[in-house]
Amino acid sequence: MTDQAPDVQSFPGERRSAVMPVDSPGTATAARGDGELAFGYRAELRLAENIVNPETWAGGIEDKRAIAPRLRVGRDRWLNLLWLIPIGFALLVAAVAVGKGLHNMPAVQAFIQRYPGTHVPSGVGPGIPAWVGWSHFFNLFLMMFIIRSGIQILCDHPRLYFSRNATPGKDEWLCVAKPVPDDPLWTAKDDSVALPRQLGLPGIRHSIGLARWWHLGIDVLWLLNGAVFYVLLFATGQWRHIVPTSWDVFPNAASVAIQYLSLSWPVDNTWVAYNALQLLAYFTTVFIAAPLALITGLGMSPALSMRFTVISKRFSIQAARSLHFLVLVYFLFFILRMSRVPWNFGGGPVSIRLRSPRHCARWVRQVRRIPARVRRAAPVGAGGR
Repeated sequence: MTDQAPDVQSFPGERRSAVMPVDSPGTATAARGDGELAFGYRAELRLAENIVNPETWAGGIEDKRAIAPRLRVGRDRWLNLLWLIPIGFALLVAAVAVGKGLHNMPAVQAFIQRYPGTHVPSGVGPGIPAWVGWSHFFNLFLMMFIIRSGIQILCDHPRLYFSRNATPGKDEWLCVAKPVPDDPLWTAKDDSVALPRQLGLPGIRHSIGLARWWHLGIDVLWLLNGAVFYVLLFATGQWRHIVPTSWDVFPNAASVAIQYLSLSWPVDNTWVAYNALQLLAYFTTVFIAAPLALITGLGMSPALSMRFTVISKRFSIQAARSLHFLVLVYFLFFILRMSRVPWNFGGGPVSIRLRSPRHCARWVRQVRRIPARVRRAAPVGAGGR
């Protein structure tokens, strides 16, 4: 990388350059001739490389890794969020015990019978159109790049604030870097941290420029995919699958939650209709979380913040940055939940669950369509008999 230098003209007959030779390196001797100004930093410049060399990247900055996220729980006390793993597991076990106890109560049994958890929408047939599957595929594919580059941008200033002051070591509510030392020359570049390349994109310390290129470029494709999804969603009536049309969705959601916690799985027939919890989750993601990601992303723009001062006076860039991160956390939980990780606690060993009986039957029919001559030609070692 090269340091920024004034954009000046070169002397006649000389190759154009941002800087000009001087009497001694490191001085700012200026030579004026025919209206031309030259600074003497040529000896300090070097050609940029087309590959990333970690030893020389960002001026040879050391590879200081990020730490586990820490949440402020007091003025000078921090909670390592890795503790949420055992704490969450303990709470889950306790919730299952409470759910089983509630499920065995006669009043709760009557409540579950009255609100089984699923309501079939009217005016739309069963099945999932192909365009829904393709939009989900592109959405998840693009989100992988958006999430990885997003956390890389976070690591260039690894602290989140709600305060407009944004003083490191004082105002942050979450950080992924060690405390700021008592050094008057501590800069934002010094505060940046690196991520493993399997996690961050590009995964190099102080690479916010490349990370923003990835993040904003992929964001455009993500928004385009979302716009197509919105149009088709309302044009085909598929919105009825993910938009609540009755207040009964809330008692049905409570019924589904009790059934999940008691390990008595509710009827899973998403080919026809989502259960109430899935319905609320999809509605929140499509109509609340996705627009909020766009709004908070725009709220981090200094240009927009200066233009719309009425909003930025009440909704600072740092607040938008923190909310943008919380939306990311929600998306991660949603992806993990809706990816249908094959858990089967109450029914024996862990197994893969197909989306519906019709899906299973369609898969079987596709297998049966394999020509008989191919099956006969299969060698014994490959499974043939």
